[in-house]
Amino acid sequence: MRSVLAAVVAFVAMYCAAGAYAAPNLVVLMADDLDEATLDRARDLGLMPHFERAFGEEGLRFTESFVTNALCCPSRATFLTGQYTHNHGVLNITHDAVTPQGSFSAFDDREHLGVWLQRAGYRTGMIGKFLNGYGYVPPRNCPTCDPMRYVPPGWDAWQAMPDYGERHGDPGILYAGAYCMYNYTINVDGMLVTHGGADADYQTDVLAHRAATFVGGTPGDVRPFFLYLAPIAPHFELCLPAATPFEYDVRGAPRHRGTVASDVGLDRLVPSYDELDVSDKPVWHAREYPPLREADKDALDRGLRHRLEALRGLDDMIGTLRTALERAGRWDDTVFVFTSDNGWLNGEHRAWGKVLPYEGSIRVPLFVRGPGIDPGQLRDGMVLNTDLAPTLLARAGAEAGVATDGRDLAPLAASASPASWRRRGLVEHFRDASWAPVSWADFAAVRTSRDDADAPSQMFVDWRVDDVRVAVEHYRLMVDPWQVDSLGASLREPLATQRASLVASLAALRHCGKAGYPTCAAAEDDAELVFHGSFD
Repeated sequence: MRSVLAAVVAFVAMYCAAGAYAAPNLVVLMADDLDEATLDRARDLGLMPHFERAFGEEGLRFTESFVTNALCCPSRATFLTGQYTHNHGVLNITHDAVTPQGSFSAFDDREHLGVWLQRAGYRTGMIGKFLNGYGYVPPRNCPTCDPMRYVPPGWDAWQAMPDYGERHGDPGILYAGAYCMYNYTINVDGMLVTHGGADADYQTDVLAHRAATFVGGTPGDVRPFFLYLAPIAPHFELCLPAATPFEYDVRGAPRHRGTVASDVGLDRLVPSYDELDVSDKPVWHAREYPPLREADKDALDRGLRHRLEALRGLDDMIGTLRTALERAGRWDDTVFVFTSDNGWLNGEHRAWGKVLPYEGSIRVPLFVRGPGIDPGQLRDGMVLNTDLAPTLLARAGAEAGVATDGRDLAPLAASASPASWRRRGLVEHFRDASWAPVSWADFAAVRTSRDDADAPSQMFVDWRVDDVRVAVEHYRLMVDPWQVDSLGASLREPLATQRASLVASLAALRHCGKAGYPTCAAAEDDAELVFHGSFD
C-alpha cells in the first residue's frame, strides 16, 4: 500500500510542479467514431506524423480502453460527467414524444466538467461538436432559450456547432449542420458565424485555428486552461447524398484528397468481417445485417480511404495545437488527451456503424502525454470513459459537483501493475427512435479484464425488450477475440460458474450508483456482492 501511495503522490507532484503554473493545462481532443483499427492503420501508413511525435514518442497508451455506451451523445455526456448512462440520464441521441430521454435536451448542463474546472479557476473552452441536438432542441434548463444561440454554463469560450441543416442532400431541419465539412455554423459565445464552401472553410482546419487562438490566451492571463476540442472527423458527413448507409462518406481536406492509395482497403480475411454464420447472434441479427454485397465491400473500402484522409486533417490539428502551445510556452505544462466518443464497425459481423456490443464498437483509442507521463509506455488495465473526468479533476485539484462513477487513472498511469484495479465494466444501450441505430432492443453487457480471476477477458450481453430478456451473447475473448462464436445456453463447468458470476455482476452494474445499490467502483471490483433485488 505504501508503494502504491508513493507512486500516486509522485505522479500528482510531477503534474503540478512541472512548470510555471499552479496546475496543468488540460486539452482533450475527441475524435468522432474513430476505432482503434483505423487509427493504427493510419499510423502504419505514416499518415499521422504529428500524432506520432506527441503521443507515440512522448505519450502513454491505454491499450484496454472502452466506452460504456457506444453512441455519440450518451458517450459524450459520460465524458462530461464521469457517470454511466443510467446515472446521467442522456439515454440516446434523439428527443421526441417516444424517446424523451435523449440528446442535448436531456443533459443537465448545470453540473459537468466545464463547470467544475471553471469553479477551480480554469479558463474553459469548448470548440466543435457538443451533444446531438444542440442548437435544434431546447436546452433542458432553459426551455424558452433560442437553441441556436444558447451558451451552456461552465464555458469561458464557447464555439460549438449547432446540430441542424440538411440530411443526405434533402433540405430541411434534419440534424446535420455539425456533420458537414463545409457550409456549417458555429455559435461563438452566442453569435452565429457561418462558414461556406471554400477550401479555407474545411471544418477541421477552422476548428484547429480557433483552438490555437484559445490556447494562446491573452497577455497577462496566467490561469490554467481546459480545452475540449471535438471535430467530427472521421465521422461521415450527413449532408452528402448517399443511396445506402454503406455509401455514407467524409471528405478530407483538399490537400489530402486522393493521398491514400487506391489499393488500401479493409482486411477481408478477418474472421468477423462479413461474418458467414451469425446463428450464434440474436435472431434479429441476420435480418438487420444481411451478408455484404460486393458493392457494399467496395464502398466500405472507399470509405476507409476517405476516413484515413480525414484523419490527416486531424493530425494537422494536433500539429497546429502543439505549435500554438509551444509559442505560448505552455506545451510542457499541458496534459493532452486523445480519444474518441466510440469505435466503429467496418463490416465486422456484417455491420457498418457502432452501438453493438462488439470490440470494434466499444474499444477506443486513449493516449495521454504531458508532465508526469512516462513516454512510450503501454498500460493494459481496463479503462472506461467514466474515468476521464475524475482523472482530469484530480490533475486540476478540482472537485466534481455530482457523484462520479469512474476513477482517477493516476495509479494505472504510474504503474503497469497497481495493487488493485477495475475487474469489470458495464456497456449499456437504450433504444432510440426508429431511424436510430439498434432501435429494436436494449442491452446491458459486462466486459471483464484480462486480469479477472473468475472470468478473464469475457463479454456477456443481456438483450431486453421492456426489461424482459430476449437474447444473450457470451464471448470468451482470449480464445475468440473476433466474437464469432457466442456460447450457447447450455454450459458445463467451469463455464456455467463463470456465466453465473457475469450475470451477478451485470445485475449490480445495471443499477450501480443509484440509491440502494453499490457504488459503481464496488460493482466493478466485486463479483460477490449481495443485492436486494430479484434478477433472472
